[in-house]
Amino acid sequence: MTTPLPRRRRLQAQDRRTQILDQAAALFIERGFEGVSMADIAAALHTSRPTIYTYFPSTEAILAELLDRRLEHLPERLAQHLHTEDLTAFSELFQAIVQESELLKLLHSGGGPQFRSRRAEFLGALQSRLNLEQLPGLKGETLNAHPLLLPLLLDLITQVAYRQVTDPAPDPGGLLQLLNTFIRGGVHAVAVHDPRP
Repeated sequence: MTTPLPRRRRLQAQDRRTQILDQAAALFIERGFEGVSMADIAAALHTSRPTIYTYFPSTEAILAELLDRRLEHLPERLAQHLHTEDLTAFSELFQAIVQESELLKLLHSGGGPQFRSRRAEFLGALQSRLNLEQLPGLKGETLNAHPLLLPLLLDLITQVAYRQVTDPAPDPGGLLQLLNTFIRGGVHAVAVHDPRP
């Protein structure tokens, strides 16, 4: 007499969505966003493509939800590192972003136009929610005169943080000090010497 196999428990819709998102994130990071298809996600989950399509119409939709979910609580976690008078605020923000290693890898997992557009949207939304104006040296008049300054700073910090996650500097303390000094000096130079004609 053969023993019947145990019945596989059906996942609730929200659990299945979470499972798809988690697996897709891992594949995007491993293979690159453009290198992952809906079939790849289905195969990794040992399910069918129609099951994946039941929850998401495309890999772009999966990426959008992954980034939206991370944007939900990320500004709160990062905001605690923004201190008006603290001269190490840039390095503190950098260290907090380094802690988001999976997000950094996800943000650098693609290079196509749709991916770049979604990444820019994510960073723009993060910047608007973070209120980076609280950082030392970023005064209203400087920001109004140079609207590209905040996106440039956030991009610099996230790029260096990604590099630290994937290829750590031999002297992290020295890197932090250099980054903080470099950014503060650059912001001061912009405020004092307006390069515009």
